[in-house]
Amino acid sequence: MILNKHVCLFTAALALQIGALQAQQNPVKLDLNSFEGNKGSWSEVGKVWADPTVPNELQAADGSGVFANLPTKKKPGADLISIEKFGDVDLSLEFMVAPNSNSGVYLQGNYEIQILDSWTSTASKPGDNGGIYQRWDESKPDGQKGYQGYAPRQNASKAPGVWQKLDVSFQAAKFNSNGEKIENARFLYVALNGVTIHENLEVFGPTRGSLTGEDVAEGPLRIQGDHGAVAFRNVVITPYDAASPKISNVSYETFQGSFNNLEDLSGKTAKAKGTVASLNEIPASVSGVNLTKIDANLNVAETGEYFITLQVPGGLSGLAVGNETVSDLSNRGVRIKKQLNAGDNPIHIIASKNRNWSVDGFNLYISGPGLRNTELLVSQAGANQATDPILVDASETPVLRSFRDFPDFKRLSHVVSVASEEKVNYAYDMETGTLIQVWRGEFLDATPMWNSRGNGVSVPQGALINLSTPAINAVNADYQTSEEFRTKGYQLKNGSEDMVFNYLLSGNAVTDEIKVLESGKGISRTVSGIGNGFYKVADGVEIQKVAKGYYLLPETGVYLQYDEGTYGAPVTNSSNDESGIFLPAKGNIVYNLLF
Repeated sequence: MILNKHVCLFTAALALQIGALQAQQNPVKLDLNSFEGNKGSWSEVGKVWADPTVPNELQAADGSGVFANLPTKKKPGADLISIEKFGDVDLSLEFMVAPNSNSGVYLQGNYEIQILDSWTSTASKPGDNGGIYQRWDESKPDGQKGYQGYAPRQNASKAPGVWQKLDVSFQAAKFNSNGEKIENARFLYVALNGVTIHENLEVFGPTRGSLTGEDVAEGPLRIQGDHGAVAFRNVVITPYDAASPKISNVSYETFQGSFNNLEDLSGKTAKAKGTVASLNEIPASVSGVNLTKIDANLNVAETGEYFITLQVPGGLSGLAVGNETVSDLSNRGVRIKKQLNAGDNPIHIIASKNRNWSVDGFNLYISGPGLRNTELLVSQAGANQATDPILVDASETPVLRSFRDFPDFKRLSHVVSVASEEKVNYAYDMETGTLIQVWRGEFLDATPMWNSRGNGVSVPQGALINLSTPAINAVNADYQTSEEFRTKGYQLKNGSEDMVFNYLLSGNAVTDEIKVLESGKGISRTVSGIGNGFYKVADGVEIQKVAKGYYLLPETGVYLQYDEGTYGAPVTNSSNDESGIFLPAKGNIVYNLLF
């Protein structure tokens, strides 16, 4: 097995990870009434869906909570532009794109994140789903007009007609008092369907089709509606417009020695002490192991609830705010939630470098009302000492056995993960004969499996779908399962593009053949020798027929393609506290899953 080791630079990543946990007390939920520019193609509905074989068309049902762009010849699509303007923001939304359709989300009306039906794409470009669209110069020759676009790291898209999730953290361009730009806009991160596809990207100016053609401090959220059918729901913007906090009146005491608890300080005299204007001016005047106590004023612009995080790399941390005192030390860092008043608030910090290999200094972050997670101090060692990830090269290792963590279930110890050239991947639990996961995109992160002592767990890299909780899938007419199951291994046919899993069920030989579809739209599965009854294909309680032979399973976001004329319609059943989608079985079962 060949594993490729990639170096990832995450010096700012810890701030982003902490930021995902930060206080969000000022989110703004947008609905259709939050926008102007609707020329009749946009309407509020309760539900939307698509037939994956019909291009550029969404169907809708009455209700509320979704705003859908359903253009017609009489009502051609138009862009929506939010009434409110924004600067630094986090944006979260869900979208559904019709087959072959196209849209986009413009931060400040100027910087487009592409929305596109990129189903089956294996080589991502700036114009693909989730890409930061190119800037444009009409004066350049054809083929050179577009420049400075950013392709997503991988195609984390889902099938058209399925809800997809977009999360964005955006930092607006900055200007001085004379209105001169002093800092470019930046996408701190963009995540599509839970996969980070951009991180810390600087944009040097507006992308093609921008509203203003130049950078601005504040601008509207713009949603493209003139390129096809698309729908949105749960659109939430969290503005970050508060002034940065300040630390002042810093006094410190540093004690020589290794201190694992506060009782060890009793009777000790500080080796160094003094007052400085800021945290980064505290001198490293005591070499070797030591403990530093710091008292200071923390000034915030707005009264409200804040999160404050302290980390001492390789050492122990203590943190208190206001009239409280530090009571103990933690080796995992400290994170507190505290109501702060506008203006100065006392803060008390303890950083214990209790091991010779511990680094000097500490990391201190704050977030709160109108305030994105902000560094108050980061030690010389940096904010994160992450291990370089160990990524499995699917071209060299298309099949890997490992442990796997599955939500709300015990750790699985006999999982086979399979990759393909189409970047359609799946995981199979050998102990139960269950197809547990499918995903599109890159293959596996084996860092937890191989780093240091390792725990044997591999992690899918792409847009993961937890398809079915491990269980024996074949049941009788009363949905009762046989407890007589014994795996007999698997065989590879045509590389990894065709896998046959074998097991015994109640003494009968069962073959479970899984192929990746040539179209790259999903997988085909044929299970033979299972007897009569029903066969579970996915978790869930809802089935939506979208066309003849096509069913959408909304809870997992996959399409079931199935010959109901031969076997009968799929059904739902809940038993043993588990709900599932079942197909009638007549000794065998044949179906496709599209995702």
